[in-house]
Amino acid sequence: MDISGDKTFYTVTMARVYADQGRYEEAVRIYRYLLDQTPDRLDLRQALEAATSMLPDIPSQWHDISNLIERWVRLMLRQKTYRRLQKFRVPSVDGGV
Repeated sequence: MDISGDKTFYTVTMARVYADQGRYEEAVRIYRYLLDQTPDRLDLRQALEAATSMLPDIPSQWHDISNLIERWVRLMLRQKTYRRLQKFRVPSVDGGV
């Protein structure tokens, strides 16, 4: 699944299934997405750490950078949608700001 794809199956259960199958990259991707939505969930943080510990060693900074890039892309897509919606904006009655 890509960033703009369907996130219907991005659930804790699906992340656990992936982790149980040894598909840690997919589990980590889902846990990161869920933590982005609900950053205060300690259980998700712990599950993410457990799944991440099973991945091969890569520079720790890469996860931070990839998370920032993913957030940036999402914000760019939201901005594009916002600009499209502004075209349909109804002008105010009094002509003011």
